[in-house]
Amino acid sequence: MLVTYLRSSSYNNYAYCEMQYFITYVLGHPSDSGKKAELGTIVHKVMEVLSGLKKYQQDKPRVKYLKVNDDAVGAVKFSKDDLYTDDCVEAIADLSFEAYGKNSKHKWKPADRKEVSKVTWLMLRHNNGQFDPRNRDIHHPEPHFDIAIEEDWAKFEYEMPNGEVLEGQLAIKGTIDLVTKISDDTIEVIDWKTGRRLDWATGEEKDYEKLMDDPQLLLYYYAISKLYPDFPNRIMSIFFCKDTKGNIDPQPFSMPFDKDDEARFLEMLRVRFEKIKQNQSPKLLSQNRTHWKCKSLCHFCKNDWPETDQNMCIYIGEHLKKHGMKKTVEECTKEGFNIGYYEAPG
Repeated sequence: MLVTYLRSSSYNNYAYCEMQYFITYVLGHPSDSGKKAELGTIVHKVMEVLSGLKKYQQDKPRVKYLKVNDDAVGAVKFSKDDLYTDDCVEAIADLSFEAYGKNSKHKWKPADRKEVSKVTWLMLRHNNGQFDPRNRDIHHPEPHFDIAIEEDWAKFEYEMPNGEVLEGQLAIKGTIDLVTKISDDTIEVIDWKTGRRLDWATGEEKDYEKLMDDPQLLLYYYAISKLYPDFPNRIMSIFFCKDTKGNIDPQPFSMPFDKDDEARFLEMLRVRFEKIKQNQSPKLLSQNRTHWKCKSLCHFCKNDWPETDQNMCIYIGEHLKKHGMKKTVEECTKEGFNIGYYEAPG
């Protein structure tokens, strides 16, 4: 397979279902987001805007009004006196709910708007506001990263179907929810989660030990080591805000990774990179696509390939068997899709 970059989502997706990874990240066919996932995006946007307003206040402490120009909700402006009010949070939730609802394929109801408030306040009020960005020293809200792995093993060279030779270095890409400053030598990354604390590839619950080996957290840790080298101490905190059992409040997990974990991540990345490159016949989540996750959750099993009566997963699987990887990439890549890569230096 072609692989020029990995995100935490693509890394995990390959472990979950190689065929789904192939259709999504190599052929460029997107999956529709489920309603719960879109609700999570709306909540994350509320937290991002609050983080941006707090950062504006830190940078310009004398101004009367705080401003954020967001790519999804547009221009947001609040008096600094209103930042810590419930009305401010609910107004931002309204903006986020409206912005994402416009282009959504889902039908939104008042109950969904209430769910946005419920989850947002779970995040903000936990442990007297421990994860409320308004109570933090914001270093960087929602930073994006696109980092080349400068290792010999990370070099790639592919001959494309049109004869073009693709050369470069494997990159890691992604977006971090929030980076906060604890002290002059310590930062804390906060990752808010609105879903369950599960490894979807295995179905097992993620405990502290598993989170210490979690590819997303290790990938983020490696990324911030490159983005913020002036901070030798970096804490990774992940908060599954709906992870409640009975009357027990959800518990965040904080991982104090160190230099050895950077090397450990690079080895994990190398192994995954080489497996994907060598894979000419991606495996299915389950034989004959009989697993309930295939039937109920997979976009490619629920939707047919254009102008056929075969679902997308079956169509691509049969095309691979008949024509091989190179021809499938040539004929089945989504029009306009660019796999995105780093060009080789020089």
